[in-house]
Amino acid sequence: MARLPDDRFRIFVSHKHEDHALAATFKEAMEGLSDKFECFVSGVNISAGSDWNREIKTKLAQSHLLVLLFTRPTHSWDWCLFETGLFTRSDTDDVSAVVCLFDPSAGTPGPLASLQGVAARTDTVKRFLTDVCTKTWLVSDDWRLGAVAPRVKDLQITRAAERIVRAFPEGPKEDTSYYPCHQVVLDLEGIEELGDGIPDAARVVEGPGATSSFTLSVFNLAGGRRTLTWADLVEAVGGRESGWRKQLDRRFVAALNEELFTPITAAVRAWSQGRRDQRTLKPVLYQIVREPTQPGDTSAHKRGRPTGVTIVFDPLPTSARRSSPELNLVRINARFQVEVIDEFVGRVHERSRESDAVFDDIREALQLVYEEADRYGVFDEGELRRVYAEDFESWGIDTMGSKWEAIMTELHAALQARDTDAIETHLQALGELNRTFSVLSTERYLKALQAKPA
Repeated sequence: MARLPDDRFRIFVSHKHEDHALAATFKEAMEGLSDKFECFVSGVNISAGSDWNREIKTKLAQSHLLVLLFTRPTHSWDWCLFETGLFTRSDTDDVSAVVCLFDPSAGTPGPLASLQGVAARTDTVKRFLTDVCTKTWLVSDDWRLGAVAPRVKDLQITRAAERIVRAFPEGPKEDTSYYPCHQVVLDLEGIEELGDGIPDAARVVEGPGATSSFTLSVFNLAGGRRTLTWADLVEAVGGRESGWRKQLDRRFVAALNEELFTPITAAVRAWSQGRRDQRTLKPVLYQIVREPTQPGDTSAHKRGRPTGVTIVFDPLPTSARRSSPELNLVRINARFQVEVIDEFVGRVHERSRESDAVFDDIREALQLVYEEADRYGVFDEGELRRVYAEDFESWGIDTMGSKWEAIMTELHAALQARDTDAIETHLQALGELNRTFSVLSTERYLKALQAKPA
């Protein structure tokens, strides 16, 4: 999609939902420097009822610069990294159209280490704003109209920089430990049939700026001498039929078609110091590199033949203490609410019109919650009786459990038939039951805490 042929310099502001106030401040500060600046902030600019997938894709295509506001490194950044990867051009080695504005105490995310970074300090932000205003062509690699605001006053820039820096959130120091991303770079050259996912035969590109030995260690493959493939990495963590691989493959196909998608919810259980299942990582499809399109190309790759793909594996922090059975139950109820009920209730009709993938998404979301529940025996009747103790009978836990299983059976049948009305009905019923279970399990957890000796 071509950029709009006018003299407006458009900036796409990528940010976490929690940093919405910072994004709004950045927008106001930039647009206050010149009426030729136009910032797009997703939570501000997308009107109710609009197709947000198409809207974001359009704004990315029309923007001259993407600014990623990177604040708390312990938060998940998969959606922002995807926006950044989609925006990054594949037809140039010198990318200057992506800037990461980051907390100086945290640094930049690993996948963006090679791109321009601006620490959130008044002096560095001021230099960045000065370049955007007076040397615009150095900041964006496709701006051809000279300086946007050559006569901007130094005092204006100083005040804008100070305002942006003040808006950066302050958090406790113990909350800023950084869990570095691992990135796997795959070579797709010579692979004609991409099929319905990342090809098994894709070669792992090793070395600086690609796949490091440290990253290969999480697959327990750092010491090998042979050339590795994507299939080798997947097999090493038992991922051939896993939920994370299925989700990643579907998003790979969507990205090939330049379609936006929701972040992956599944996780990889990898290696740590020679032991299995000690490290949990969340896969993120970061970037697909393509060849420039050729005039008259009639091949299947009308947007440019894919030559490489980068996947980020983001380590998730884990608790140092073993959870109690009561807390496990509370956590499973909360996870079901967030990943199933909040994600799908009221949205099945709309999402099914966009893609049939929603039915697989629901199945996988259910599977992932149940996998964790099974790992801790949360739904085992004996465990439930032990957790609820004297309240098991009086609260009717057994009866509610039977009702839950009956609804789940009907939901799976509706998913198989792709009956959106029935799916919505069953999800709403499960949501009501889950809320009841959440209240009761939380009460049991509080009783367990009070019963512990001081």
